[in-house]
Amino acid sequence: MKKETQFLWGGAISAAQSEGNYLADGRQPSNFDYLPLDDRRLKAVYKNQADSILASIGDEIYPGRNGNDFYHHYREDIGLLKELGVNSFRFSISWSRIFPTGEEEQPNEAGLKFYEDLLTELEKQQMEPIVTLSHFEIPIQLVKKYNGWEDRKVIDFFLHYGKTVMTRFKERIKYWIPFNEMNMVLHIPFIGGGILFEEGKDNLSMQYQAGHHQLLANALIIQAGKEIDPANQFGAMLAAGKTYAYTCDPKDVFAALQQERENLLFSDVQVFGEYPKFFAHYIVEKNLKLRIDQEDDEILKKNTVDFVSFSYYSSACTAAEESGIDRVATNGYTTLRNPYLPKGKSVWQDDPLGLRITLNQLQDRYHKPLFIVENGIGTQDEFADGKVQDDYRIHYLRGHIKNMLLAVEEDGIELMGYLMWGIIDLPSVSEGKISKRYGVIYVDQDDQNKGTHQRYKKDSFAFYQKIILSNGAVVFE
Repeated sequence: MKKETQFLWGGAISAAQSEGNYLADGRQPSNFDYLPLDDRRLKAVYKNQADSILASIGDEIYPGRNGNDFYHHYREDIGLLKELGVNSFRFSISWSRIFPTGEEEQPNEAGLKFYEDLLTELEKQQMEPIVTLSHFEIPIQLVKKYNGWEDRKVIDFFLHYGKTVMTRFKERIKYWIPFNEMNMVLHIPFIGGGILFEEGKDNLSMQYQAGHHQLLANALIIQAGKEIDPANQFGAMLAAGKTYAYTCDPKDVFAALQQERENLLFSDVQVFGEYPKFFAHYIVEKNLKLRIDQEDDEILKKNTVDFVSFSYYSSACTAAEESGIDRVATNGYTTLRNPYLPKGKSVWQDDPLGLRITLNQLQDRYHKPLFIVENGIGTQDEFADGKVQDDYRIHYLRGHIKNMLLAVEEDGIELMGYLMWGIIDLPSVSEGKISKRYGVIYVDQDDQNKGTHQRYKKDSFAFYQKIILSNGAVVFE
């Protein structure tokens, strides 16, 4: 693969799913720490029920509070990643580890020290950090007091947090992603925006208002970040995946078009600095009550992103009339089952060509460098005698990376890098189960947080190692 600059091969995790130790060294809980392992988690994720979410009871398991203990294992983990051969690592900073309630004037020095030590370790191993400021996390105090991103005041709290971090780590971090999968505030609003629904309230307007506040915060962070260090680069980040029409019926094609433009709404604003034309009609059609000030338009216009990063797990499929058609899981929501795709061992359908299609779609739309910052398969692994034989993960990686490279070589895609998601096993967002494993590194830990937390290399570790060593060539063998 011919690249003028170094291609970033790496892996990605989030603070919320990895660090654990949620009250250590002055940290306070975030929204993610209030998602239990039991049935109330799914109600919280998909139905957004306040009574289910904010009830933190006794000794029940809260996976975000445990993570995979990256907080104490990060040196060992980075050592394994060095052996793997990666040259980059995406992680997120826990907002509530820096500002425990979100409203403090002065940061928590112990929290800053942890990330300072983490960066030092990455620098020793010559790994480029890619840092997310808000990866599905907001201090729980801001949820309870302001209903998260529904309130415009949260922008100022986030800006103070972001400026603090960017100033402290000036010249040590080049690539910044202010928000993870911003479009997910429309699918999992408590996780994506820290907002809680109330009966009789205009909840759809609340979701879009929260999204607008995040867009403003994103733009203001870019403005501040460029002033702090002009070398800083900022990326949009969206949950991506081509939406296919279920049939070639024009009604289905139009339904797919509508779903895609809604899914790309926030990245459109981040790239172009303004809302797309359809959104004015959408506001009227849905009777949305939004506060968008004139000064907001100027802020968005002047502070656009440098690159477009995204997650890709599978494609989606839709129809004008969906009743009677089977549905399957995808990233954070369900979609129609595509009859042309196999189910595979994962909960979602395997569509490696869909990654190539998505890359082309995003480049044609945005004309910005692209960056795959999440891709992987979440599934059960069988651990025996210190080994995991995960041919299914090798199959997934081979197919997706092959299509990624074809997109670069044959379609002219300008691609910055590829980061495998959950490269070290971590609890999933939707289910909270570490048994839904993503990594090439196995963590000896079960869903009840029992185990040694010892790390083991899966068979896929050696395969991904060969991919990196060959700069991808091995996937064509």
